[in-house]
Amino acid sequence: MLVTVLVVGVVYVGASDEVSRYHQHREQASEADLGECHTCTGGVLCTHLPILIVDTFGAEIPGRPLAFGTGRYGDLETLSTFHTAPGGETEIEVSVSVIESPGNWNHPGDVPALESLAMMRLRGNSSRMFDKPNYRINLVHPDREDNPLPLLGMEPHSEWALHGPFLDKTLMRNYVWMNLAAEVMGPGHFVPNVRFFELILNGEYQGLYVLMETVRVSQHRVGLTRYREGLPVTSYLARLDTQSHVPERKVNIFAFYTYRLEGGNTLEILYPGLARQSDEIRDYVARSVSIVERLLYSPEILWDSRAYEQYLDVDSFVNFYILNEFLANNDMWSSSTYFHKDVRGRLVAGPVWDFNNVMDNFMRTIPVDSFILSHRGWFGRLLICPHFNERVIRRWNELRRGVLAEERLIGYMQEVEDWLGNAIDRNFEVWGYSFDPMQVSTLARRRATHAERAMGLTDFDLNPSSFEQAQEQARTYMVERGRFMDRYIETLRQFSHPSRHALWILP
Repeated sequence: MLVTVLVVGVVYVGASDEVSRYHQHREQASEADLGECHTCTGGVLCTHLPILIVDTFGAEIPGRPLAFGTGRYGDLETLSTFHTAPGGETEIEVSVSVIESPGNWNHPGDVPALESLAMMRLRGNSSRMFDKPNYRINLVHPDREDNPLPLLGMEPHSEWALHGPFLDKTLMRNYVWMNLAAEVMGPGHFVPNVRFFELILNGEYQGLYVLMETVRVSQHRVGLTRYREGLPVTSYLARLDTQSHVPERKVNIFAFYTYRLEGGNTLEILYPGLARQSDEIRDYVARSVSIVERLLYSPEILWDSRAYEQYLDVDSFVNFYILNEFLANNDMWSSSTYFHKDVRGRLVAGPVWDFNNVMDNFMRTIPVDSFILSHRGWFGRLLICPHFNERVIRRWNELRRGVLAEERLIGYMQEVEDWLGNAIDRNFEVWGYSFDPMQVSTLARRRATHAERAMGLTDFDLNPSSFEQAQEQARTYMVERGRFMDRYIETLRQFSHPSRHALWILP
């Protein structure tokens, strides 16, 4: 049963957690603010949102899967080979125009605020199969050199992700939770900035998209001490994922050799770049991660339960765990899980990435009333440490009085919905058929389990039939999830109770 939660006139004070963050829906004019448009006569897109116009010059964008492998659950889930351009290229050259005039209505025929060539491809894992795909663009000059630009007011960079909400019928999970995650992770931690826009591709309207900063090492993104040629140690950025996007970046770590990684997962070094990944650097990164894993998976962590603190930025891991546990992020420690380490510091959890599947928006039902990450990856080992547990409990209670307060979260979602206005309707004029689960692939809908089917539930019961129902489902799950964690957060202490590990502790 769906629970309707209404909040009227709530203003939550002190919820910023001292993080400066640009919230587009609060900073840019709404449809009501702009009033009637006096410059267009109808029949063309007229929007208060920015517009991105992409022209592929007639070429097909590479990246669609050509074949799948069988996943852990018997479904065709594992991508194998991808469509490429005629010459075998994995990306094509396109033109990108940005229409954005703050305080005014935007139209496709307006003078662009920015223009550039770009290299473009599809991006993502299972989302590559969605009818409304995600894209990656790298802005370039005519000579193919990078062309960093401040798209939609964000810090200049050449690489950007164009997220097209398709599985997420609220259209806003990545926007909402990237903004709120920045406050949870706290000052000094990079969380990708996000902006809504409407996309026109080769003259065809594609609906509502979210422009996202990608996870890259740079001055304005993940700030690390730069690699110095020839040194055997370095700062690094690594990603745990379900597959190796560039096999040459893969390194084998302790959890790989001891079969503690989920099936098929790999760790890739993203920084330094492949050209600088000497054998010494790859060995250093593998050893740096493996040292932590050997400690966490050994009895030593019980004899000295704070030994991990010499290797980890503990606050980042506490916040990272709380955020992903609250969101019931089933991808955590499986897909798109990032770590980074400055050569002068400790290993840091994050940056966060991809909240498209959170809050029970996965292909299978995610329980609202259990700790789903308490046994996943390093979290399962950190939670056996009493001090880590206490920090999690204390931080959760602190966040629920501010950043993650129930009233604040509900109000925030409503703000975004109100600000998007008619862009929601325009999006579903194109993609509205996706509310019918029989018209989309099995990867783009919730699927009833055997137990749910035995209860008489079908895919139609589990998937929202309208935007309003999608919002209601997300709100209800968020509220119930928060209340479950409020009530049971202290039960995490069970994982660190000596009785669980008595045989290991005995001399």
